[in-house]
Amino acid sequence: MKFGIIGTNFVSDYFMKGANQHDLCEVVAVSATSMTKANAFADKYDIEHRFDNYQQMCNSSLCDAVYVAVPNSMHYEVSMYFLKNKVAVYCEKPLASNITQVIEMINCAKANNTYLHEGLLPLFNPNFKILKDNLHLVGKIHQASFNFSKYSSRYDAYLRNENPTTFRSELANGALMDLGVYVFATVIGLWSNPLSLSSNCTLLDTKADISGISVLNYPGFSASLSYSKASDTQNVNEICGENGIITIDFVNRPTLIKFTHRLSQKETTLSVPIKDQFYYVIDDMIKSIEKGNIQSSLHGFDSTLNVHTTITNARKKANIVYDIDE
Repeated sequence: MKFGIIGTNFVSDYFMKGANQHDLCEVVAVSATSMTKANAFADKYDIEHRFDNYQQMCNSSLCDAVYVAVPNSMHYEVSMYFLKNKVAVYCEKPLASNITQVIEMINCAKANNTYLHEGLLPLFNPNFKILKDNLHLVGKIHQASFNFSKYSSRYDAYLRNENPTTFRSELANGALMDLGVYVFATVIGLWSNPLSLSSNCTLLDTKADISGISVLNYPGFSASLSYSKASDTQNVNEICGENGIITIDFVNRPTLIKFTHRLSQKETTLSVPIKDQFYYVIDDMIKSIEKGNIQSSLHGFDSTLNVHTTITNARKKANIVYDIDE
């Protein structure tokens, strides 16, 4: 399958790492905001075709599919353009800036019978299925906690009053949409939408959130979710039940999952070695399209709607409002 890449920030480098591991994925074009950026990225990975706008890439008919890695606020605009032109879309997380855009994008994919894919990496990771299949080991669940926090180098730029794109409400950016989305997706992927939730965050003067905590309530237990771009933590993730504890090393990239029995204290490794995570997302997308599907069987439209519905409710509780919401 011939892919085009739109956007040349660091996440596009990650995509290329996964793409280069897949025999059926060929990146044939790249589009950036300038030819200088497009040429630099294309030269780095020996990509033949370069564009300084995504419309020209689309009109060239070179690509069967595109990887959209532009700022959050542009996900909707770019993805819709390609969907309307019947080009399959792999859009970087989050799929869109708000639930209204998400619904419109899904409806557009259906109307044009064109594949749409949200790149929430952990949901395609083989270890996520292993985690879900082994929840019974802990017995009756009484609590769960998930955390993804990482000090952002761009936070230093914010403190220097440089107004980096990472913390700008008009771009639908902030800790929730950058890091928190992984935590929400994992919990909702395991247990679907909560019965209720509470959510709080710390807002910067740009109206973007820098950190937050949410509690999602399920029958018999609650899951605590935390995320921050202004601190490093141990990123402890655990599911605790009457029989023991399952621990997950990284919620965005589960590579080590263990179960510890409460009485014997016997520790069992559940996870398996994995390739680069992007490989599995690309693989699922290619296989789904080959079957004639317009959505993933692992993280399809219903799953996307569940994630973004819950994130929307959390944003409302925490008073996180983006310009585009207005």
